[in-house]
Amino acid sequence: MRAVSMFLSGRVGQRDCFARDDPSPLEAQPEAWDLARTVIDHGCFFLAKLSDTDRDGLGLRDWVVMALLRRILITGEAVRLLLERGLDESASATSRTLLELERNVRLVLGDASDGCARRLLVFGALKSRRHFEKAPKSPSTREWLCQDQAFFAWFKSRSRSFRDFIGSDEFRGVAEELRRAGDWHGSENQEEAFKKAGMPNDYYLGGFEGASLFVHATNLEYDFDSDDKAIRLKRIGRPDPSRILVQLGKLTLKMLTLYELIWEDRGRPEYQEPIAFEDEHGAAAALPVLIALQAHATAVLRDPAPPSS
Repeated sequence: MRAVSMFLSGRVGQRDCFARDDPSPLEAQPEAWDLARTVIDHGCFFLAKLSDTDRDGLGLRDWVVMALLRRILITGEAVRLLLERGLDESASATSRTLLELERNVRLVLGDASDGCARRLLVFGALKSRRHFEKAPKSPSTREWLCQDQAFFAWFKSRSRSFRDFIGSDEFRGVAEELRRAGDWHGSENQEEAFKKAGMPNDYYLGGFEGASLFVHATNLEYDFDSDDKAIRLKRIGRPDPSRILVQLGKLTLKMLTLYELIWEDRGRPEYQEPIAFEDEHGAAAALPVLIALQAHATAVLRDPAPPSS
């Protein structure tokens, strides 16, 4: 493909509405931001320890749970960065993915066999295979693909890899079951899946249904300033810092909850030495790191410090 050099002349109108030089941490509780980053980075450490311990003894279920944890860490960091930039609406949309990941973790951990983990793993490959099969059947899409033979060759190779995966001896029966059953979790809809995972309140009150409006951009009424009688869009800019802090706290506690679920399922392994924790009354104890982090998070988020100036 030939490189094209282009130059701009004249003024490009610009207006920084996102306060890029003045990030949200300056407006919120510093300890909460430090805690959120510590929790996410500890999750990365936790995943590395789980992955490196007794690799030969890990089954399919273990690897699926660790894959979910990997995705949880990436999603949690995305939410943290969005909040840091003051993009609370985008953070709400991404937080919905975190709720789906929690639901998936709880469903997989709730099945002592690898049946649920196996269905989840195959379901993704099955959906991807369908995508790669359907796209070239569209005349306009196929015409576009044919214009770049190298990309089309990769496209077909990727499609074959999914076909081989779901057609293997290990997964063929599961793929056939999923073709008949619909979704991997076996529930009729998302609400039922959340109930099945023991998360009925998370569907309505935990942000899933409400955040779906941001995910699909169907809540344009949110973009209007309801406090003004005239038609006016909300300004693009930083929201109330207290809203950011609430979302940051929810993210931090959610990540710790997910780590603990996986830690408990693994039999509470001692993957690092205990750490000292001292409460507000001066009582000290050596606690497993996840328990200490939960206690610290409760203290930090319960009694927020005043915003930095």
